[in-house]
Amino acid sequence: MGSDLRTPPRIRFQVQVPATSANLGPGFDCMGIALSLYNDIAVEVGVPFAVEVFGESSNLLPTDRSNAVVWAMDTLLNRVQSDLVPREWKVVCHNRIPVGAGLGSSASAIVGGLLLANALVSYFDPPRALSRADLLKIATEMEGHPDNVTPAFEGGGCLSIPDDQGHRTIPLPIPMNLHFVVAVPYFTLLTEESRRVLPENISRHDAVYNVAQASRLTLALATGDLSLLKGGFGDRLHEPYRKALIPGYADVRRSALQAGAITTTLSGAGPSMLAWCDDEKVAWRVADQMTLAWREHNVPCRSEVFSISREPTSVRQCDG
Repeated sequence: MGSDLRTPPRIRFQVQVPATSANLGPGFDCMGIALSLYNDIAVEVGVPFAVEVFGESSNLLPTDRSNAVVWAMDTLLNRVQSDLVPREWKVVCHNRIPVGAGLGSSASAIVGGLLLANALVSYFDPPRALSRADLLKIATEMEGHPDNVTPAFEGGGCLSIPDDQGHRTIPLPIPMNLHFVVAVPYFTLLTEESRRVLPENISRHDAVYNVAQASRLTLALATGDLSLLKGGFGDRLHEPYRKALIPGYADVRRSALQAGAITTTLSGAGPSMLAWCDDEKVAWRVADQMTLAWREHNVPCRSEVFSISREPTSVRQCDG
């Protein structure tokens, strides 16, 4: 379906990319889940280049080619190097995922941009279109680690295992009754800052602890016995160092557990916190208590309850 680049057809592709929560406590840089909170991103060909951003951080995000979605699209198109694919288009982003909150906003932009660019390649120059495995590899290179981009691509829960071929993705089974409270405080914690506080080396004792905790988490998810996560579930690779950057962390965690949460984890690099609940009514009670606990520390917060976004992310073509 080639086209004259001087008069490209008026076509539009759209993708809905979920928020993600990485690490899940002890699964540092290798585990993540997709949540039922989405950014909607569209690209329209046949119009002058433009970037429009609505919703979360719309007044902060760039509207030129430095925009993360456009950067991802340009990255893929530069690799493909097709003369048939237009490089002028309008990108429209309707953002609901908070920026700098540990919920995978950058991963959503990368994944959305790569999928939309590949949709253009599939339309204008089909032999050069990339596989989903290739797209995930590029996304991992761009993000630097797979724990956010993988569930943003594949949906559900994901375990990324490094091996001789790069990263192998294995689905993590997520019980249907598991609901997640996402408590988002109104301050940003940049991933770069949150990574700077992590030590270069850890003790053997802490390494063994994390192996046991990651195994515990995998067993709880695989069997559906979420009670395995009660009492002492935790992490020693990143959360002990990052919680010092988060005012009220201990009280917010305590309030969640007292209100009925099974456990809590930092969402990605933070500052958002994730409370794991096996009942939706309990989850909303936990959400209220986490918000109140943060307010006691003069930190405005919003807390919502989400389920797992289970379907792989895909692009659809819309009417022009």
